[in-house]
Amino acid sequence: MILILAHRQMDFDALASMVAAKVIYPNSILGVEGKPNSYVQDYITLAKDNLPFIKLKDVSWSQVSKVVLVDTHDFSRAAGLKEVEALKQMEAVEVEIYDHHPYSEPIKPGMHIEHTGACTTILVEQIRNNKIPLSSFEATLLALGIYEDTGSLLFDSTTVRDVKAVAFLLEQGANLSVVSNYLRKPLTDEQKALLHELSDHGQTEWFGGVSVYISSAVSTDYIGGLALLAHRVGEMEEAETLFLVVGMENRVYVIGRSRGRGLPVNHIAQAFGGAGHEKAASATLKNTTVQETVDKLRQEIKQRVRSPHLVRDIMSYPVKTVTPETKLEEVQQILLRYGHTGVPVVKEDKLVGIISRRDVEKGLKHGLAHAPVKGFMTKDVVTVDGGAGWEEVQRLMVQRDIGRIPVLENNQLVGIVSRSDVLRLIHGGSVPTETKLTRDRSLAMRQDILNLLENLPEKTRNLLRAGQKVADNLGFSVYIIGGFVRDLLLLTPTQDLDFVVEGSGHIFVQSLFHELGSGQLTLHEQFGTARIEFPDGTHLDVAGTRWEYYEYPGALPQVEESRLKDDLFRRDFTINAMALAINSEHYGELVDFYGGLRDLKQGQIRFIHQLSFIEDPTRILRAVRFAERYRFQISKETLEGVATALKAGVLKKVSTERFTQELLLMLREKQFPKMGKCLVELGVLEEWFGEKLPWNFSSVAENENLSLEERWLISVSAFNTHQIEVALTLKLTKELRKETVKYMEIKAVLDDQPSLTMEVLDQQLTGVSREIRNVLSLDSVYQKAVTNYEAAAAQLKLTVNGKALQKLGVPKGPEIGNILRKVRLAWLEQRIKTPEEENEFVLRLVEQRRM
Repeated sequence: MILILAHRQMDFDALASMVAAKVIYPNSILGVEGKPNSYVQDYITLAKDNLPFIKLKDVSWSQVSKVVLVDTHDFSRAAGLKEVEALKQMEAVEVEIYDHHPYSEPIKPGMHIEHTGACTTILVEQIRNNKIPLSSFEATLLALGIYEDTGSLLFDSTTVRDVKAVAFLLEQGANLSVVSNYLRKPLTDEQKALLHELSDHGQTEWFGGVSVYISSAVSTDYIGGLALLAHRVGEMEEAETLFLVVGMENRVYVIGRSRGRGLPVNHIAQAFGGAGHEKAASATLKNTTVQETVDKLRQEIKQRVRSPHLVRDIMSYPVKTVTPETKLEEVQQILLRYGHTGVPVVKEDKLVGIISRRDVEKGLKHGLAHAPVKGFMTKDVVTVDGGAGWEEVQRLMVQRDIGRIPVLENNQLVGIVSRSDVLRLIHGGSVPTETKLTRDRSLAMRQDILNLLENLPEKTRNLLRAGQKVADNLGFSVYIIGGFVRDLLLLTPTQDLDFVVEGSGHIFVQSLFHELGSGQLTLHEQFGTARIEFPDGTHLDVAGTRWEYYEYPGALPQVEESRLKDDLFRRDFTINAMALAINSEHYGELVDFYGGLRDLKQGQIRFIHQLSFIEDPTRILRAVRFAERYRFQISKETLEGVATALKAGVLKKVSTERFTQELLLMLREKQFPKMGKCLVELGVLEEWFGEKLPWNFSSVAENENLSLEERWLISVSAFNTHQIEVALTLKLTKELRKETVKYMEIKAVLDDQPSLTMEVLDQQLTGVSREIRNVLSLDSVYQKAVTNYEAAAAQLKLTVNGKALQKLGVPKGPEIGNILRKVRLAWLEQRIKTPEEENEFVLRLVEQRRM
């Protein structure tokens, strides 16, 4: 017997998860312990014919072969002590767990603990993958569970997976009017009285600069729906974190809710023996009072609260500035080069104004390119102090409708903060990198990364330890960046490391080279980079943090010194713009300004800024390569950026060498056929070559384990003479170009033959590379003939040679070659099968010659 359990005091997510589990395990039973909340109880009362529950006290535990636990990973929350002890004594019972609440222990077989807004979502995905049909009743209840736990898909904890699950349930017949009726039920008189008491007794308190709303109430009777009341209180109060402490009957209930940048309430709930996730958590206590609980709650918040982000934590610096005499055309170039929307105007180290891109464009439209900034700048500048909280910047931006605010300390310009800085902070993408600043990192995430680093090959770990030692000795902040970080988080780590140094990259790499004592060091002064190459073919790249700009599309970058945030900004995509700290103090901490981790989890390829493809159009090909390699999707705005770049014609400005290099990198990839197809669909190849070409990527997909040369030849196998000339404008290697020409020549000859005889095939394929033969044998037009030829050639045992013919009286000259070709053809056509038959055949040819 399979027994399905959920936590006591069931909500709709728990109920829906149980029903979803029963759909997956149709021969199971639903076990309940305790009372669900009042709304769920009303639902169960009406739908009891469709919900065959059994009380745990009536379960025959000796017949239980498997337990499926949903919406919790703790058996003690699903059953009483008696039932838990019964389970512990049954060693043969299989346990399967479905939960979406945080879990810090190692995941064991049978545990499906995942980050979704609702537990129901995890089970719906399994139902969808297994193609199990749902009734309208089941689909509606499952949708109700997801909508309740995600706040109708509006809570911060909602994921794309929850939305897709709801879409599937709607396809299965979910009735949203039923969902709406249960989610919008009016408060009972008891709930209204309790809500009024909570409103009267609540107040916003400050803990280290963080606002938390705390309220308490007492009721002699049990009143259900505390989660709904918490939502109602949250709608009335501005604090991003709230706690309700309610005493009912002989228990005290703690409800925590968080939104935006609020506290992770699950950590605090755990101190009371409760559970939940960062945005919603609860706990139930016995043998205590409401006041004692509130006092302990304040202590826990004080211990766990983090200082708020200050403006200096999120601002950009150093600041690009201009003087009042700078010409508008020069300001325009600065704005384009650095992607800014405005720039401060400074005179004698004092801020005197700010000039926006809009102001510059207005001046240029009137032909005032040579006019000084002072006539167009805004002189009444809104500023903010570096020690102010980030909320102050947000308030100023909203009230004054401005996108960039200069940051002052002691009347000196020290930085600038933009809308993007605030948005990245709100949406979790901004992590300060300076050691003196507040760091907003997940310790659990750091521990996961440390575990991944510990499992790297010994050589890689030794390189990291050496880099850490040198970084600590020099006092430099050093990070691993780019593809290594991406692949580490994807559990496919590479061996080649890229270090970036906040300090002198050359000083660091020379010290590191000395520390390692092996390899070959190469310094690139122009780009501020260096490489250490090791005897086994691996390498290590080092660069100082830098800012790159492009004088024109497709050009090589111009380099300036910068800091880590700007260095990562110049990367191609968010998933390649993450860094890991290697200094001892912060080893393994992830720096993710631009949402790379989010995009890794969601399987998205997203560019970092709108000019990305304009600056470097080869990133279009890399977007396709990464998307197909990792089976990700290119985000909507990134696809729009591709279309914009192609329409602007910037791809044509890329050198042939760079375009060819990117295409050859694709040819080496396992998913090359899909990459090629995507390039065709996006119009990239048509834009580059100037016409549509009949690429044969589908045939490449049908054949695995092909070499680069074979993939290329199959891809162009349908080209005519003109089209192959177009394709050969690429800067292919000399050998690949030669192979392509030879392949097309052979195809032309074979296509011109009335039949593919052994003689024709031997003339064309003798001395030809194995790659060309393989490609021809895979082509349905030539497959049978070439395969037969290859088989015949493999059986060929030619023994006669020129010297033997001379002994038989054949003089030196072309006649010897003619006879040998006839003998070879006779073998291929199986007119000769043995050396004896060959000897007779040769003698006849010699005799015919004499006649």
